[in-house]
Formats: sequence, C-alpha cells, structure tokens
Amino acid sequence: MQTTIIFLFQRVIKLNKLKKIFICTTEQSGDNISYNICKKLIKYNYQIDGVCGNLSESFFNKKFYDIKIFKSLGFIEIIFSIPKFIKIINDLSAKIIENNYDLVICIDSPDFNYQLAKKIKKNNYKNKTIQIVAPTVWAWRKGRAKKFAKVFDELFTLFNFENKYFDHVGLKTTFIGHPVSIIKSYNYYDENEKNLIAFLPGSRENEINKLFTYYNFIHDYIYKIDSKKKYSIFIPTLPHLEKKLLKLTKDWKINIILSTNNDHNETLYKKVFISITCSGTATLEISKRLIPQIILYKLNILTYFIFKLLVKVKYANIINILNNKMIIEELVNTDLTIDNLLKSFDKLYFDKEFRFNQIKNIKNSLKEIDNNQNPYDICYKRISEIISKAI
Repeated sequence: MQTTIIFLFQRVIKLNKLKKIFICTTEQSGDNISYNICKKLIKYNYQIDGVCGNLSESFFNKKFYDIKIFKSLGFIEIIFSIPKFIKIINDLSAKIIENNYDLVICIDSPDFNYQLAKKIKKNNYKNKTIQIVAPTVWAWRKGRAKKFAKVFDELFTLFNFENKYFDHVGLKTTFIGHPVSIIKSYNYYDENEKNLIAFLPGSRENEINKLFTYYNFIHDYIYKIDSKKKYSIFIPTLPHLEKKLLKLTKDWKINIILSTNNDHNETLYKKVFISITCSGTATLEISKRLIPQIILYKLNILTYFIFKLLVKVKYANIINILNNKMIIEELVNTDLTIDNLLKSFDKLYFDKEFRFNQIKNIKNSLKEIDNNQNPYDICYKRISEIISKAI
C-alpha cells in the first residue's frame, strides 16, 4: 500500500513538473524553424532556453548566445573560429547538464550541433537529443551519418530521399518536409504590376561583404538600362543587417525598399519581376514563390578548392541538384565574374521565354520538396510525444 502511494505521488510530481527544452540554432534559417516550432509549443507552457536569433527570442526564457556571433562561412573561416566554438560548446554543455533539460533540440548547423550533442552525451546527459535538418551526406562526407547515429536519438529530415542515408545506420528519422511547403506560390503571370527587382545578398555579414560588389554593379546596370525608371529595388533583410545595408546603398540612385517586416515582404514579393539571390535557403524560398532568379555565391578561394575536391554534386541549389542540370543559373566562386553576371542578368531581364521556362521547371521540381502537411505541425507533435516520455 505504502509503495503504491509513493509511486502515485512520484507520478503526480512528474506530471506537474515544468518541462524544460534546450534549443540550439546558430543560423537564420534555423532561427526561422525555431520560431515556427516555438509558436506551436507555447500552448504547453514549456520553459525554453538556448541559442537563437531575434525572431524566436521572445519564446526563450534564457538566451545564452545570439546567432550574430556565429559568422563563419567557409572551411578556412571556421578553422580560425574553432577556439571560440570550443569555448561556446563547453559552456552550453555545462548549462544543459546543470539544468537537466527534458529535451535538447538542435536545428540546422549540423557540424556545430554534432559537437554539442557529442559533448553532452560524453557528460552523461540522459534525455533525448534530436537534430532538425540533416547534414548533406548525399553531397559529401557520407561518414557523418554513422557519427550522427551515435549522438542523436532522432533526426528530422527536410527531404524524403535523405531518410535512407540514416535509416541504414540505425538513426531514427522523421520526414517533416521543407519549410518552404508553407510558403504560398504566386501566379507570376497575374495582372499585378511587376515593378520590383529583388536583391537578396545573404543573411550573414560575410556573405554581404563578399557579394556586394556584384550587387553594386547590377544596380548601376539597371539604372542605365531602365530608361523609364520602372523598377525599384526590394531588399528583404534581417534587423541586425539593416544598418549595414542602408549604409551600403546610401548612394544608390534607384529607389530602394529595404524591409525587415516578413508580412510586408510577402506583399512585396507579389510585385517582384526577377531576383538576384545569394545561394542558400533564400533561393528555395524564391523558387517556391515562382520568381525567376539567378544565384550568386563566393567562398574563400582555399575553401572553394577544398570543397571542389570533396563535394560530390555539381550544383549549389537543391532544384538543380534534384534535376542534375542547371534549371536556375548559378554563378559561384570562379564563375562569378562581372562578364558572366552581365550575361546571366541580361538573359533573366530581357528573355521572357527564359523566365517562363525556369518557372515551369521549378514547378515540376517542387513536387519533390513539398509536403502535403505543415512541417511545423509534424515537428511539434513529435516533440510533444518525445518530451512527454522524458524522465
């Protein structure tokens, strides 16, 4: 009888215990995912701590680091940042162990998050650790699949084809679909006036620094060829980059619309004629909105040659990778020259058939990416199941 009462008492304490979640996201794309998951988790009154950006910080009880300090871009830049990252990982690991979180959620940034998960496992963390967004083992460093299986309890994948790379090494996978699934596709052929040209120069300062020379060139070229001054330049960006971009564009002659408001941005995207997009999540988001684009990217030269030796895919953008051909023109690293940029931009700007063919091919490719369900619904339901079983 006494044993039964003690068991029931312990059960009541467990049910009434405030559940604590640690979230680690070091990139803007990860912070977007974090924000949308936290919006759904808030009804459970979980305590959420960790690493995030401005977007999701309102849901966090304790924010230990901001994504702004994770500025490294390529292999060489990351090498120089290793001492800083080791210090952060040690600090975060100590906080996770000290607070005994019921669940650790790592989002994107697979290399950083792998080291964090490995550290807390070594320090005897007993509860579940999950990773949202798989490392691209299908493109390079295939051995990461086995390593992830040793430190993570579950992996949420954005692309269905990724599951097979982790299932065979014993890591449980849950296909959630890509976040672009919830972005509305626009009718590029509608009657709305297309009077904006979008510039998306990146979500990191390093990216902007490397690419802005090319955006300056395109601005000057548009000013020259747009005799009727039909187009304004629309730059959707993040709050911490707003001042930098205002400074960089202060002498531009074309009207600039620089916006950090996501709701306002969606209204403006309907008026976008074409986009010049920094490679990354933004290229897929522009694709889902069915806006014709060209993609730019530049790595440190040594990083580029190391990647060229190791990476098994020919393209940077997932639409091109899935089709194994250039659906969206990419100007990356040594291909990114003023002459090449001018040729690609002329084709995008002047060639209506080229733009429409790109949209047609993107529509077909999106079938491989879109999920019939909201990815964030799948996430929060699965997270709730996991945390309900936490000790």
